[in-house]
Amino acid sequence: MYRKLTVAIGVLLGTAIWVFDAVAQDPVTFERPAAVASPISEAPTIDGEVLDDPAWIGVAPTSGFIQKTPDTGRPVSERTEVYIAYTGDTLYFGVVCYDREPGKIIVADSRRDSELEETDSFQIILDTYRDEQTGFVFGTNPVGIEYDGQVTREGEGSAFSAGGFNKNWDAVWEVSAQVSEIGWSAEFAIPFTTLRYPRAEEQVWTLNMQRNIRRHNEQSFWSPIPIQFEIYRLALAGSIAGLRVPSQRNLKLLPYVLGEVYQENRETTTTDNNFEFGIDLKYSITPSLTLDATYNTDFAQVEVDDFQINLNRFNIFFPEKRPFFLENAGYFSVGVPQEVELFFSRRIGIGPEGEVVPIIAGARISGKLAQRYNLGALYMRTEAVPGVAPENSFAVARLSRDFPNRSYLGGIVVSRRGHGAGSRSTDGGELANTALFRDLSPKPKHRELTRESMRSRSQATTTPKNGRTRPATQRSRTTSTRRSVS
Repeated sequence: MYRKLTVAIGVLLGTAIWVFDAVAQDPVTFERPAAVASPISEAPTIDGEVLDDPAWIGVAPTSGFIQKTPDTGRPVSERTEVYIAYTGDTLYFGVVCYDREPGKIIVADSRRDSELEETDSFQIILDTYRDEQTGFVFGTNPVGIEYDGQVTREGEGSAFSAGGFNKNWDAVWEVSAQVSEIGWSAEFAIPFTTLRYPRAEEQVWTLNMQRNIRRHNEQSFWSPIPIQFEIYRLALAGSIAGLRVPSQRNLKLLPYVLGEVYQENRETTTTDNNFEFGIDLKYSITPSLTLDATYNTDFAQVEVDDFQINLNRFNIFFPEKRPFFLENAGYFSVGVPQEVELFFSRRIGIGPEGEVVPIIAGARISGKLAQRYNLGALYMRTEAVPGVAPENSFAVARLSRDFPNRSYLGGIVVSRRGHGAGSRSTDGGELANTALFRDLSPKPKHRELTRESMRSRSQATTTPKNGRTRPATQRSRTTSTRRSVS
C-alpha cells in the first residue's frame, strides 16, 4: 500500500512540475525583449564577416533566442548573437549563428526569395509604425540570398497575393553571408529609403528575429511566439530603440527609350522606324506616404510567370509582379486572396486572354495617413486594342483603419469607364464594387470555389499564331535602354 501511495504522489508531483514548467515557458508569458541600436560613424563592410570587422567594435550584441520547435520554450540549441547599428542613411544587422558542427549546415536553394523553411536561415521583421499589423521582412541563408516581403494584417492571406505577406515586393538592400569554423554569419544593410516610417526623428520600432537550424528541425525566435504562429505575429514581437532616422524626401526617376528599325528585304529601300519613350516616378510625399506615377509604361523587364497547365474550367491565379503595383499592395486588398478579390491589379494592362494592353499613364498614392489609417488610391488609363479592349480608365480608392484588437474597418470604391465605340463603363453602382466591410473575427479556413469567385483571376499567357506561349507581362521590343536617376 505504501508503495502504491508513493507512486501516486510521485506521479502527482511529476505532473505538477510539468504543468508549472509548461506555464513558465509559455511564449505568451515571456517578457518582450528590447534592443538598442548603436550609432556608428563608419559603415561595416558587407562581406558576411562580423567578428573581424572593426565597425562592429563597441556595438553590444543581443541574444536570448527561444525555441518554438521542437522544444518549445527552451533556449536555442546553438548560440546566436545579433549586432544592430546605423549610420545617417542605413540600418545594419550583424548576425552570428554559432554552430558546433558547421559541416552539417544545410543550404537548399540560392535563388532570390527562395523559401527559407528547408534551409538554415535567418529572418528579420520590422514594424516601423508599431501598429502590430504591417511590417517589412528581410532574410537570408548561409549563401547570402536576398529574401524580402511586405506584411499586412499580420500575414493574413497568401504569400503570393496582395494581402497578407507579399513576397513579390523586392526592396533595395544588401546582404552577404559566409560559413566559417564557428558556424555562419551574415551582414544586412537596409537603407532607410527602403523603409516607410513616421515623422519623429528618434523612434522605437517593433522587431523580431528568427533562426532556423534545419538538421534539428528547429525554429527559434528572439521574441518567442506560440507554436501556431509565424514571425508575422507582430503583437508578440520585441522592440528596438535608439533609432535616429532621416526625414524622407525621396525622388526616383526611371526613364526608358525603345527603338525599332524594320526592313523587309535588302532590295527595298523603305525602312520603318519606331521610337518610344516613357518614365516612371517614385516620390515620398511624407515618410509614410508614397506617390508612384508612370507615363507610357513598359513592363518588358518584369519576371515572366511560371508555366502552369490548367486541367479544369477555372482560370489560373497568377500573382502580380509588376513593380508599379507592388509597394503597399495590401492596402488595396479586399476579400479572400485568390478567391474573391474586389480589386485585382492584373486586370489593368492585360487582356482577357493574356494580350498586352498598353498603359498610357497612371498615378498611385499609398501609405499611412496617421498611426492607424491606411490609404490607397489609383488611377490608370489604357489604350484601345482592336478586338480586345477599348480605351479604359480605372480608378480605385481605399481607406481603412486598424484597431488594437486586430480588427479593421474600411471601404473601397472601384470604377472602370470605357471610352470610344463598343465600350461599356462599370462602377460601384452597377457591379456593387463599392464595399463597406468590418472584420471582427477570423476567416474560415476553406471557402467553396464558385464560378463567381474565379472571375477575378486572370490568364497569364497568350498563344500567338506560331503556337508558342508568350508571357502576358512581357512586351516584345528590339532594343531597350534604361537609366535610373535618384
